[in-house]
Amino acid sequence: MASIRVDQQTHAKLRRLSESEHKSIGQVVTEAVERYDKERFWEEARIAYERLRADPEAWREYQEETALWDTTSNDGLENEEPYYTPEELEEMLRDEEAGGS
Repeated sequence: MASIRVDQQTHAKLRRLSESEHKSIGQVVTEAVERYDKERFWEEARIAYERLRADPEAWREYQEETALWDTTSNDGLENEEPYYTPEELEEMLRDEEAGGS
């Protein structure tokens, strides 16, 4: 465990948050740092995305690659037989309506 120094005003805020959330000050600090870290990650991602969009050639390449990857999501199951027969599905629906499992 490590100690950190904060000014009295910040400590008072931490104590208030700790009491109102029924958590330790350490938990409040941990959650705040995690939230801040996540916010920074998404802000950096947003900036990188804006930078990509600002470069027409890079943006076109990105869109082409995205379109290519979109075609790979086909799982090839469209010709598969259904897992359940129509009769089994009907029976399951009747059981479900009757409150069975």
